[in-house]
Amino acid sequence: MQMEKKWVQILVVLMWVVCLTSCATTMSDLVRHKELGEGTSRVYPVNVQQAWEIARKVLDWEGIGAYEDHRAEGYVLITSGATWFYKGTLIGIWVDPVDNTQSKVTVITKSKRSMDTIVGLTERDFHENFALFAKGVENK
Repeated sequence: MQMEKKWVQILVVLMWVVCLTSCATTMSDLVRHKELGEGTSRVYPVNVQQAWEIARKVLDWEGIGAYEDHRAEGYVLITSGATWFYKGTLIGIWVDPVDNTQSKVTVITKSKRSMDTIVGLTERDFHENFALFAKGVENK
């Protein structure tokens, strides 16, 4: 009886470890989610260059430093907020020109582990901050 209980405990731990490692979101998943039409998009009265500068300001404001720069393809990818317990938030930002004076900005944020319910920077928060910085550009 005691031996069976021990095996059940080991099996539960192994299943938990497999789930944690196999349920991870990756950077390429973010790109795939964007291709599937996910994310939050808004159009701002700023050109593409200004949009990238504002996105950088939002990331700086949030304390996010390094990112994978794929701006030639129209996006950047970021990992933020990882700790020993929380694996962090993955963030993808896409900037598409609408015309010479407007840009469509799309952001996708996902927990690196699908079991985590915390997201460091939400899509809503990103756009709220972006809108504040964009107003500063409009007023100039």
